[in-house]
Parts: sequence; structure tokens; C-alpha cells
Amino acid sequence: MQQVFRIEGMHCDGCVKRVTQALAPLAEQARVTLDPPEAVLQVAAPLTLHAVQSALHKAGDYRAAPVVA
Repeated sequence: MQQVFRIEGMHCDGCVKRVTQALAPLAEQARVTLDPPEAVLQVAAPLTLHAVQSALHKAGDYRAAPVVA
């Protein structure tokens, strides 16, 4: 399944790299983009927002919000 999160606090490619590295352990595949600032995660089971926020907190001052299609 795919989950999409809007990521606040990213400003450069370095941010994208840090966020990707932080989220990679949570997902089978993690794709993070700067424009739009979001993370697309392929997961076997749904992730909680808390799990995503916790991973991002370790990488820096980033915040996630689920994108509802």
C-alpha cells in the first residue's frame, strides 16, 4: 500500500536526503521530493502519523501531515 505525507521544513536537497534516510527504515520504498514537499511511502501495513513524526524528529526540524486523496 502507498501512504503520502506532506513534509514541512525541507528547504534543499540535503533536507530531502535526511528525510529519505529517516523514513527508509519504516517503508519498503521511500520517495521524497522537494517540489512538492512530500514523502511517498510503500508500506506493507499502514504507518501511524506518530511513527512518521518520530522518525522525522530524529532527522531534524521536519513535520509530516497525511495527504488525503
